[in-house]
Amino acid sequence: MNLSQTNETAAADPGARALGFLAEHRLAPTPVNYWVAHDYLGGDNAGLGSAIDEALASVVALDDFVVRELYEQHVAGESFRRFRGMGEDIDKLLGVLLDNVRNADRNTSGFQASLTENITRLDKSQDPVGLRTVAQNLLQATAAANASNAALQKDLEATELEAQLLRSELDKHRREAMTDPLTGLLNRRGMEIETARMIDSAPDSDAAMLVMDIDHFKKINDTYGHAVGDVVIRKVAETIAEVAPGEAVTARFGGEEFVIVLPGASCDTARTLAEKVRTAIARLRLVRRQDKLAIAPFTVSVGVAMRAPEEPVAALFDRADKALYEAKHGGRNRVVTAA
Repeated sequence: MNLSQTNETAAADPGARALGFLAEHRLAPTPVNYWVAHDYLGGDNAGLGSAIDEALASVVALDDFVVRELYEQHVAGESFRRFRGMGEDIDKLLGVLLDNVRNADRNTSGFQASLTENITRLDKSQDPVGLRTVAQNLLQATAAANASNAALQKDLEATELEAQLLRSELDKHRREAMTDPLTGLLNRRGMEIETARMIDSAPDSDAAMLVMDIDHFKKINDTYGHAVGDVVIRKVAETIAEVAPGEAVTARFGGEEFVIVLPGASCDTARTLAEKVRTAIARLRLVRRQDKLAIAPFTVSVGVAMRAPEEPVAALFDRADKALYEAKHGGRNRVVTAA
């Protein structure tokens, strides 16, 4: 089914059309699912449209995981860029305004001091009364202007405080756009941004990437249901967060796949950490709360790659992902290091 067929059969109202699309594909009407459906049916997001058309044409049905990834790749990123631009514009505008007012205040204060000094000289020189009166009037006018500037500066500083609160809110939205809601780890976009920032800050330093995947995750979902599958994903994420060092970038790349990026790490350090994560996850034991059913132990496979000089993040990920593929096909529950 393509976009034109959906438009013909859906209701005229965009909201109703989006809800109809979700119902047709058995997707829950969550905010993320609704947003993706609405943007898709609107036809303005070409990348999203192509990705959904491709998914609909394949044998793999749309589900919450797929829609979440489409949201992160094609919808949330644009929101992130808008939030970032807004914050930078606010900073620049307020900075210019405050600098101008402070300069004006300094200039006026200097003018007032100069007039005061000159009036003192007039007193000592016994200049004509008329000239002295004019100077006093100028002094009063300058004092009034100075008070006005002080009030303006106070108002602008209050505005700056409000802008700081707004920037905090924008930062919160940026973090949300970069965070996986199920695990609290970075999402794919957040990982790409933070990893690029890490490499840009130390382009010549060593770095390692670990890409890991939960073994036989589909079987876990099929056996125990998606709710238990979500718990497994969260427990794996918690283990990764506990084991990874503080300077590492930890992310849920998508579905049951996770990434750790280690700045300044040697190959031995990266492989040791990979084995530590793999072992810790293999030791996890979960029990389903409602019926006390023990969930069968589960494992992860891990691919490790060391960053080559000037290697882009995408190429580093590809090599670690290929090592993960070898670990999967070599028996799973193991670590493979890329050449």
